[in-house]
Amino acid sequence: MTLHKKTRSARFPLAISLIVAAFVSAFLIAIFSNKGADYWVITAPISPGHQITSSDVSVVHMNLDVSSKFYLSNSIEPLGMISTRLMHAGEIIGSSDLTSAIDAMSTSAVPISVRSVDVATGLNIGENVDIYWVLDTQIGENSIDPILILGGVTLLSIDDGGKNFGSDIGLSVAVEETQVLRLLSATTQGRLVVIRSHV
Repeated sequence: MTLHKKTRSARFPLAISLIVAAFVSAFLIAIFSNKGADYWVITAPISPGHQITSSDVSVVHMNLDVSSKFYLSNSIEPLGMISTRLMHAGEIIGSSDLTSAIDAMSTSAVPISVRSVDVATGLNIGENVDIYWVLDTQIGENSIDPILILGGVTLLSIDDGGKNFGSDIGLSVAVEETQVLRLLSATTQGRLVVIRSHV
């Protein structure tokens, strides 16, 4: 009987130590799991020159450790700023990815309709494309060389539902505001040819 009491008494401090260790571990885990900060993350693809709106970004809590200085924390308001590069959904906004410069060139999403045979195959949203203007000439008329209307513009969307029927394809491209009129003017006559900028 005495031996049983002594064994139980010896185990009691050990049990207390284990309980305390469990509480300390839980406390430390909670501290380290909450370590970090809130950063801005892209929620939808953004082209260079796009002006950031509330639907483009969200705040995510994460621990970036020593690399945190390279990213935009929620202490900086990105709304109204201009993107300097193409960014995809889920990307953390870098400290140099946005600019608030007054002279930053903003872009517009311009829809165009192009014959299916005049669009490079395999284009993906986010790629850079070159747009050429081509004027078809009649027999006996002097030919006109194709003209590069815009180079390196970002493809925002593509609707190739009518491609199999030989009809037009709808595209949307990001164009600097100063170049919108140039592109639209090229659609009044002739045809547009869209190619991949780099292969």
